[in-house]
Amino acid sequence: MSKLTAKTKQLMQNSKLLGWIAGRFLLTWTTVSGFMAVFATCPFCGQPGCVPGAGIYATVIAPILTFFSWKARKDHKRKKDTASEECVVHDSRNITERYIESCRKDFWRKIFRIEFEFLVKHLEGYRDVLSVGCGPAIIEGGLAEHGFNVTGLDVSQEALSCAPDKVRTVAARAEDMSFPANSFDAVIYVVSLQFIDDYRKALEKSAYVLRPDGMIAVMLLNPKSMYFKDRFRDPGSYISKIKHTDLRAIEGVVAESFEVHTEYLLCVKENKISESANKNEAALYIILGMKRTSP
Repeated sequence: MSKLTAKTKQLMQNSKLLGWIAGRFLLTWTTVSGFMAVFATCPFCGQPGCVPGAGIYATVIAPILTFFSWKARKDHKRKKDTASEECVVHDSRNITERYIESCRKDFWRKIFRIEFEFLVKHLEGYRDVLSVGCGPAIIEGGLAEHGFNVTGLDVSQEALSCAPDKVRTVAARAEDMSFPANSFDAVIYVVSLQFIDDYRKALEKSAYVLRPDGMIAVMLLNPKSMYFKDRFRDPGSYISKIKHTDLRAIEGVVAESFEVHTEYLLCVKENKISESANKNEAALYIILGMKRTSP
């Protein structure tokens, strides 16, 4: 069905192109022949205003003008498409560069430290770790320095190009990860799952690539916190791009493949950062799970 649809679309595009060429040819032929018939001397009989001669002359000129018009249109479209692609790449690089620059600020360093220490504590005893939606892999770099064998997966090649050398990187959508079964001891999502289109499929893939008794740690933004509410209203904040805010629904999907328990972490008030277990203040809601064994 998809192949048939693709062929149909191609035929429609070709028909539109042929229609445009035919229309442009007729318009050019009519214009040139009319001009020749009224103003010019026939190149064949030498008489002014010769309609048959003008028609023959226009028949020669019209295809030439039509060809150059089509070529100019095609070249313009190619240049426009190229400029658009360069603009997207440039914007992507700017976003990545701005993110990395902001990560150097003390505010984010404190947040990363708390997240890092939490992960180190709960990853004890595990070695091969997959981080899904890792971006430039700042926390993942710290885990690698701590002795973990870390693989970072992200959709953005630009972000991955900034990852530390010790982190193995793979560019792909979370829903399309192609690692073999039983590849990792642990899978982590550091505030990334809520931005993935099909989080259910991503979690199913995560369970598949985990070894028996593997663990998952999913850090989610807590919509009840003031940290979330303040930034969600800001169109310039990454939080405004969030796709999923129903924490119970996400937890339910995780629980289909894992034995879960949850924790709250990280209180942010007026740029003051501390650890917190208060569900109304904590910026993060964390789901920890152990892979269910097959019956």
